[in-house]
Amino acid sequence: MADQRHSKHAAPRRRTRKTRSLTTRAILPVAGLLTVAGAAGAAVLSGGAPPVEVRSAAAATAAAAPRQDVFAASASRGQAPAQVSRSAERPPVPNVGAVEEKIEGLRYATGDIEIHADAKSSSPVLANVEYGDSVDITGETNGKWVQIMHNGLPRWVEASTLSAEEPLGTAPCASGSGVENGLRPDTIKVHRAVCAKFPSIASYGGMANRGEHGTGQALDIMVSGPVGDEVAAYLQANRAELGIEYLIWQQRIWRPSTSGAWRGMSDRGGATANHMDHVHVTTYGTSATR
Repeated sequence: MADQRHSKHAAPRRRTRKTRSLTTRAILPVAGLLTVAGAAGAAVLSGGAPPVEVRSAAAATAAAAPRQDVFAASASRGQAPAQVSRSAERPPVPNVGAVEEKIEGLRYATGDIEIHADAKSSSPVLANVEYGDSVDITGETNGKWVQIMHNGLPRWVEASTLSAEEPLGTAPCASGSGVENGLRPDTIKVHRAVCAKFPSIASYGGMANRGEHGTGQALDIMVSGPVGDEVAAYLQANRAELGIEYLIWQQRIWRPSTSGAWRGMSDRGGATANHMDHVHVTTYGTSATR
């Protein structure tokens, strides 16, 4: 009987130990959390800093590490940095040497013209060429377009805007341009055209305190005899291009707006006053044609 009673009471004691073990394991984590919560609450109540989010060491390390771009990441693995291709952004550069070998000569701008990237009006305008400036041509054409060299590269302009002959009055005089001080654009063109055509003429009269010389619209070309006749004829032939209003030469006046012929003038008492030793030119100022 004693053995039976001992057997009956042994089983409950084993179940009690198991229950306590399970209860203890369940209570400990809860107690730990309550302890942490209690500490945080105490910190808040005591005026301390708010609780900090708890993260794993790996997460904290990843957050603290600086971000690396593609180049740095490649280098850290012992690889060469990635290469960025810009081939789509830059068109192929033409063979400049081959183009320069094809240059045939010079052409002159007959006005202020636009330089295009390609042989079409819709292509970008890269620069401008001013009236009278020269450009190199390569001989290549495309419809109404002709190829030129600009800043060492082949570009395109409209063929109708170029001339094989230099426009009158564009190149500065080899003898100097001091006389041009104060002169109007048309008068400067007359000076440059005459000195280019007649380089032997070395003396000119520009600004002076009288008549159209005071406004910069007059130029005296100091010449006499047959050379004076040639100068006068040259200026008549290029009147519109040089903006000439009238000429006075050897006591005669030529004013095409009123008459196409030379007309005599009254005697003014001397060779210079009667324009025997110079051709007088009066210009409109800014009306020269291009």
